[in-house]
Amino acid sequence: MIRAALTAAALLVATPAFAHEPSVDGYRLQMSVVRNGVMVISTRTQIAEGAPASATAVIDDVTYDFEANLIAVQGDGGDAQMMVEAHLARNDEQIAAPRLTFLRNQSAGIGIGDEAGDVLRMQITPIASGETRTQPEL
Repeated sequence: MIRAALTAAALLVATPAFAHEPSVDGYRLQMSVVRNGVMVISTRTQIAEGAPASATAVIDDVTYDFEANLIAVQGDGGDAQMMVEAHLARNDEQIAAPRLTFLRNQSAGIGIGDEAGDVLRMQITPIASGETRTQPEL
């Protein structure tokens, strides 16, 4: 169902790797819903490797839920690839299950269109060690 839209609409954006990058203390994960070019909802949480994250956002009478896991998939050190697996639901009905692979310590994003005409955007950004960590936002 969403697989064709996921394949067609996936946009991977990764920043270039640098030799002396700061160590990472988790990632910020942001999920947004864009309808007719206007962001209708955006939620952000923090996620660490091997620990699940979740968030819920409500607009009008529509509830968006997402759960995500972050895992290492291959490589060593700074060259390791990471994968975030997410499950997105609208009013308890699953609408997408994107997987985003990116390089450790890098930022990446993906956009997915669904049958309702919404574009779901997922962005993951590293949190540098020592950076002030904020509470999850809805």
